[in-house]
Amino acid sequence: MKKSTLFLAITFLAGASFAQEGESGFGQIEIAPSEPAIPEPEISIESSEISIEETTVISSSEDFDAISGADDFSIEEEPRVKKESLAGVSDVPNSKRPKSPDSAKVEELNNTDPEANEKNADILKYGLEEDISELLDTMTKKKDVRFVNEVYDLFQDTKSVAIREKILNFFKTIEDPCLEDYAVMVLNDPYDEKNSTVNACFSYLQMAKTKEAVPAICTLLESDNEEYFTGAIETLGKIGGSREAVYITEYLEREDLTVAQRQSLVRVLGQLHALETYDKLVEYAQDSDENAFVRMYSAEAIGVMEKPEAQEILADLFEDTNPNLRQYVIKGISHFKNSEANEILIQGLKDSHYKVRQESIIAIKENDVKEADEYLIYRAKNDPVQAVKNDCLDCLAKLNTSKGNEYLLSQITEKKVPDPQRARVAKVLLEEGRGANEIVELCKETVKDDKRKQLRYALGKEMAKYENPAFADIALEFLKHKDTSTIGTGLDIWAKGRYSNCNEAVNELADKADLTAKNKNQLAIKAARLLGRDLEKQSEQKEAERKAAEDAKKAKKNGAGLGDVE
Repeated sequence: MKKSTLFLAITFLAGASFAQEGESGFGQIEIAPSEPAIPEPEISIESSEISIEETTVISSSEDFDAISGADDFSIEEEPRVKKESLAGVSDVPNSKRPKSPDSAKVEELNNTDPEANEKNADILKYGLEEDISELLDTMTKKKDVRFVNEVYDLFQDTKSVAIREKILNFFKTIEDPCLEDYAVMVLNDPYDEKNSTVNACFSYLQMAKTKEAVPAICTLLESDNEEYFTGAIETLGKIGGSREAVYITEYLEREDLTVAQRQSLVRVLGQLHALETYDKLVEYAQDSDENAFVRMYSAEAIGVMEKPEAQEILADLFEDTNPNLRQYVIKGISHFKNSEANEILIQGLKDSHYKVRQESIIAIKENDVKEADEYLIYRAKNDPVQAVKNDCLDCLAKLNTSKGNEYLLSQITEKKVPDPQRARVAKVLLEEGRGANEIVELCKETVKDDKRKQLRYALGKEMAKYENPAFADIALEFLKHKDTSTIGTGLDIWAKGRYSNCNEAVNELADKADLTAKNKNQLAIKAARLLGRDLEKQSEQKEAERKAAEDAKKAKKNGAGLGDVE
């Protein structure tokens, strides 16, 4: 068919060309002398390929297309490879009960908060919504794992959206994946749920690292529903891997993304640490015309990947005039544990922008760059930003160098140091298990001086976090103090270490506990609970003693009255 069509086209066009050379009109055709016949062009068709061995002049390409069909001679483009989509419906994980709580954690909670055992289970089962909500907030803050099964059962029964969301947050905080089946089901079909519930599920799945949720998350990304974009991309960054990183890189090629969305996508790429995206991230970081935040997140990300060639790239980027980019360069270069990288971290301590200095301090602390101690001492003394000074104290305590420790202890013992600075230093030293004796001596000074009670409270609060025999004597001094807040802090210090020298004082205080009294002694009640006493029974006994005393008083009065009559 192609051969016939081509032959007709050539014949027709050749005839048209011939006719144009002669006079127009019939009967005026000159008959030229006969010439040797011109051989027809050889046309061979083999395996659907057309070979023309002699060039033919065609007067009109449009005529040629019309007659022969352009499709017969077009070069077919290679089909585009369709990018893989990870979207779909997620398989829902099997339902499961909460994990068994750690026995040591339960024992600690029973010692420090014994009152909860008597009422929390009842509140979760019978309480009003506002009471349950308040209790869940408290349990979340304390990471109270004693009632995980009761909370789980409440989740299955409640019709309150607010309570369900608080329970999701509770199990997220204690890192228990028992509700991941619910969270995945919500993401599979979120459109009838409140945005707050969907966001709570995103946050929960980030903790649980539930990879089964990836198809549902990608479906929400591809749905172009901006309400879910941030939660979806952040969750993908927490639970994804190399495959998801490539998916995000391809998603970045979309032209309809907002600046904020591109920033979020690049930040998440950095979290995934996928080497497949390295070249693209280097391109972003080095492009001075690129969005500043995209460059920042890219700089951090290429450092996280720890490719040797990235260190030189980051060193060059540290010379950029944008302090935010320099800050993220520090984040990136902190992943290289060598002298060249450490030198840049130390240079960061002298940067004109406080954010760069703070980021350098964090990196020096994490990488244990002990040679930075003198620079940190100088900054702790002279930096114009108080937050930087505080960070230097934390870092010095962590580095544990002789020069750093000498400076920190001087902040406890020297009289001229302001009390707020002393409290801050005491906190960082106790966190590292050092300076207990010096801190106790300072605390004894405050026990005798009510003008310094704020420092006393601050030191006592820190000592109550740790069990240390050095705290036994100061705990007793606190318990014998006349100030109620000091006594309460003394109870906290004793409860952590259960120091035997304080037992008599604690029992004397607990003896005053009476739930039936008009003016209840809350410190006595706290002491009794810490000792594990049966408060109901103790209060009944006190009520009986009080009633007996009143009856005796009345009898005496009545007896005295009868004597007067006689």
